Amino acid sequence: MTRIPGVRSLRLAGLLAVGAALVALPAFAGQDAGQEKKPPPKEETKAVGAEIGKAAPAFELKDLDGKTVKLADFKDKTVVLEWFNPGCPYCAYAYSEKGPLRKLPETLKAKGVVWLSVVSEKPDNPGGKLETIQKFVKANEMSAPLLLDPDGKVGRAYGAKTTPHMFVIDGKGVLVYQGALDNSPFGKTEEGQQPVNHVEAALADLAAGKRVAKAETRPYG
Repeated sequence: MTRIPGVRSLRLAGLLAVGAALVALPAFAGQDAGQEKKPPPKEETKAVGAEIGKAAPAFELKDLDGKTVKLADFKDKTVVLEWFNPGCPYCAYAYSEKGPLRKLPETLKAKGVVWLSVVSEKPDNPGGKLETIQKFVKANEMSAPLLLDPDGKVGRAYGAKTTPHMFVIDGKGVLVYQGALDNSPFGKTEEGQQPVNHVEAALADLAAGKRVAKAETRPYG
């Protein structure tokens, strides 16, 4: 029988390689067995605020007199929610004698619109102290109901980020606007722009039976 040169050496080399692999396997297997498999990291759940075009989150809060006020109390009515803080300079300006909110809540009330101001501050925070809030209300002749949200639950439900942060809810309970009061913080409009009160614009669209043209803006405060 004729032997092909090199075949025997190739077979021997192959057997040695297989043997080496088999010897090495337990070592690698041992490493894998000794390591605990970590579960995949859980995705963080972020709080989602109220969404345009969807039902506004229901709430039940106390006003300054201890009376319970519910969003459900104003069924079929347009509601404006304003997040407010008596220590906020933007709120101080808005409610000053020449500010945009000095008379607006009362003017809208005469048109059947409900205006509710909300304070999402802990009672031990400067902006959450009852006496501080009452002093501001009296000094600035605020007439709209002011609701207390001491644990911030309602603020988080709506995604309120600033003061003022405005929300408009239509008669069906659907959120139709959220964002800034206007485009003029402290009464100053950017060069080349005309002053626009976003809340009044949204309410005008609703009154005309139209979809709110600008449903979201960036709140300032």
